[in-house]
Amino acid sequence: MPDTIHACRKCLTAAALLVLLAPAAPALPQEAPRAEGPPPYRVGGEVTRPEILISKPPVYTELARRARVTGTVIVEAVIDEQGNVTQTRVLKGLPMGLDRAAVNAVQAWKFKPATLQGRPVPVYYVLTVNFHIDDSLFGCGPAFLKFLGQNAEFTAHLRGKRYQEAAQVLDRLATERPAEPAIPLARTFLLLEQGQLQDAWQEALNDRGPERYEGLCSVGAFALQAGGKGLDAEGRAERAEVIALGLKAETAAMAVRADGPEAILYKSLLLRTKAKLTLDPGERQALKEEADRLLKQSTDLQKARGTLDAHQER
Repeated sequence: MPDTIHACRKCLTAAALLVLLAPAAPALPQEAPRAEGPPPYRVGGEVTRPEILISKPPVYTELARRARVTGTVIVEAVIDEQGNVTQTRVLKGLPMGLDRAAVNAVQAWKFKPATLQGRPVPVYYVLTVNFHIDDSLFGCGPAFLKFLGQNAEFTAHLRGKRYQEAAQVLDRLATERPAEPAIPLARTFLLLEQGQLQDAWQEALNDRGPERYEGLCSVGAFALQAGGKGLDAEGRAERAEVIALGLKAETAAMAVRADGPEAILYKSLLLRTKAKLTLDPGERQALKEEADRLLKQSTDLQKARGTLDAHQER
């Protein structure tokens, strides 16, 4: 396989642009009045709109970040007399836990309360949370991000595309810290950044350390990025070969961690791309059905993980 396949260096640090919409439309049903105090008003007339004082950006779920899900979550909330966000209700959502991420974010916002004749009053108000992806290294998982944060010299060389110098840093670290489990993972990413997908696959496959799962997942992610570019007849066979390698990587990752939603998600997306490259209608349909099954499995695992995390926090 040629080494000229360059994986896109996009999308990893999760960030979000937060924007306030107009007040909720009158047609929206009002929720039941609260046990204490007046029921919420609608903004308009003598009822002023609340003003944002403190906002908190939402945090991408790992699954949504890896799947590069972007878009807008719209939340109707009550802003009470103290300017707190209460009684949230999602009007328009996004998958893979981003609904909850948006609600968690807006519940930490603080407002200057709405007023009626100069007196603070609770109001219904519609908030939007826009999820987008900032530029960074594509395909990074938590272990590699931690490694980057702890090894500034390597990170500087990698971001500066000084690959030979970055490799020399890894060689030195391997001598100084031979038990460091993230070094093979860093070598995998370094090869991926240079478009050496086959070599990265072998590096991840040979890794027997605790970060093997993340390395294999990342190979599949880069294969997806490289193999999904363009679907015309020219180069179809080469792209199909790249997708096949990515599927091998994600299958190996699933063998390492059967309940890992990331590998299952990437395999689903790779199967969808393979379906687009497939000329046989029956095979194409079968690939799409398998991709849908895996996507549901990945989403269910992520939901279960989120439920467990929430239970442990209590």
